[in-house]
Amino acid sequence: MTALHVSRRVSIQLTAKELEIVTKSIQQFQLGEGSRGQRLLDRGRKFGRSVSDPYFAEALDLFIREEQQHSRYLDAFMESQSIPLVSRHWVDTIFRRLRGLAGLELSLTVLATAEIIAVPYYRALRCATGSAILKMICTRILEDEANHLKYQASMLARVSFGRPAVFQRALSEMHKLFLQGTLFVVWREHRAVLEAGNYDFHRFHKEAILEFFNWDYTRRTAAAAIPTARRLIVRNSGRVEPHV
Repeated sequence: MTALHVSRRVSIQLTAKELEIVTKSIQQFQLGEGSRGQRLLDRGRKFGRSVSDPYFAEALDLFIREEQQHSRYLDAFMESQSIPLVSRHWVDTIFRRLRGLAGLELSLTVLATAEIIAVPYYRALRCATGSAILKMICTRILEDEANHLKYQASMLARVSFGRPAVFQRALSEMHKLFLQGTLFVVWREHRAVLEAGNYDFHRFHKEAILEFFNWDYTRRTAAAAIPTARRLIVRNSGRVEPHV
């Protein structure tokens, strides 16, 4: 998909009230979207080599680049509104440390959590402003996130393939609990934007959990299709099937 052009030229898009509501919130999201993702990419390359899949890391790299593009959209808009960037925030620091300490599977799970929560957040931000440019940015990010969630579901299905079903269910429940806890943190930090977008906590929670269930269904469906896909690949290539 062609990248948006977001002008950095000063052009007042936000009212004084909107500026007060969104400034700290979009500063945090811009920071979170801009991760370099080098450790994640390194782990992806290692996994790709272990399963003889040279395209795994390439797809992961494209995903990271699209996330960084979201950061640039917000960066350009913020510059046009004289909103300064921030270099760190405690929530972003915790998420980065979790990803840094984790392996590939947990790193992708933490990222999926952020993507799931981003869906109701950007819907709320789009409704909270009269700025046509910010609305356009939110719409593009939401379109991308829909594809990102499908991608992450398929990647996690690949990474966790072969685990016992009971273990898979336990991981899913733990992921849901982590999501639930993160929702309280995000509500606390971004309540002003969410409420300005006509979201109370119940609506925010409901939409995020629905996104999780849809994502988890996609992940389970992808996992169920892996054995057939692998057999077809092996048959067509004449290679020995790799072990995960």
